Amino acid sequence: MQKILQYILPFELPRAFSDNTFNELYNEWDKPSRQIQISVISCLTAFLYVAFTFIDKSSWAPEHVQALMLKSHMLIIAPMMLIISFLAYKGRFYKTVMLLLATSPVVAMLSHAYIASMLTNSPPFLAEGYLCVFWIFIVSGMTFRYALVSAIISSVILLLSAFYLMNLAGTYAIHAFWVFCSFSFGCLGALIFDRSRKAIFAAQQELHRLAITDSLTGVFNRNHLDNVLSQEVGRCLRYNQVFGLLIIDIDKFKSVNDTFGHATGDQVLQKTAQVLSQSIRENDTLIRWGGEEFIVIVLEADEQSLLCFCEKLRKTIEGEDYAVVGKVTVSIGATLFRESDSKEALISRADKVLYEAKEKGRNITVYT
Repeated sequence: MQKILQYILPFELPRAFSDNTFNELYNEWDKPSRQIQISVISCLTAFLYVAFTFIDKSSWAPEHVQALMLKSHMLIIAPMMLIISFLAYKGRFYKTVMLLLATSPVVAMLSHAYIASMLTNSPPFLAEGYLCVFWIFIVSGMTFRYALVSAIISSVILLLSAFYLMNLAGTYAIHAFWVFCSFSFGCLGALIFDRSRKAIFAAQQELHRLAITDSLTGVFNRNHLDNVLSQEVGRCLRYNQVFGLLIIDIDKFKSVNDTFGHATGDQVLQKTAQVLSQSIRENDTLIRWGGEEFIVIVLEADEQSLLCFCEKLRKTIEGEDYAVVGKVTVSIGATLFRESDSKEALISRADKVLYEAKEKGRNITVYT
């Protein structure tokens, strides 16, 4: 269906994000708002069904049919919607809630078809069927795939039941037309809504990326450091997984700017960031601290492994060819997190030993 609609519509239809991680992030971002929508709408729908049972229907529904409506709405549909409303707030039941929500209109339409078969004057009752299809797509809070399946089944029930119940071909044609209208408006609205939500999420993610990314080097900036440290401090205190912090300073960087110009200095920063990014482990975090300084958060480290890692980084950079500049070296201040540390104390300690490395002649690692 999406392929057919894509040729008709003047915009690109929503698709799952190609990156699985990005798609998972979207689902986690989308889930809370859908849970609230599902809970509120399901509760409201239940109360509306209850209210419908108290409306006078004697002019078009005999007493035994009204009694059947009462049982159907009060004992099946309304309780089902209230159960969905209650479970929607529980994150662990999200998939179950979505399945129940997709099933509830089908149950309602089966009930609708059975009650309609007992009516001689069914037009006042048909509005429920048309509204239900639109409700599935736009109001319910279902994701598009669940809504599409639920709406198709519900529409088929409406069309098949009316085919056997409506004696006049003209009346059935009008009924089929209104089912088609509710389905097409609902489907198109759901597609547009889904596309807009994904566009909003993608824009938010891009703004977040820009906020935590250094524009020159492309690595994280210091805005991201506080989040990483908070996360790793919490992990360390809970699971006793010690992490290390390195402050890496490009030696004599001012002379590079003075001798070769700031454009070359920027290239040195970019090259150093690239080398560091390729040299650290996947779970470690590289951050441009400011100027010519970088911070690396090294996970699951001890003194020996941290020193070996620092020497690997130092020698890797020393072995790189920086074109016009030639050789570039770095000084590294390294330390491990201690339980008594604040984030400021941890950074300060690494900064002090970095200063020692500079005092001792640069191009070395100092650990404390």
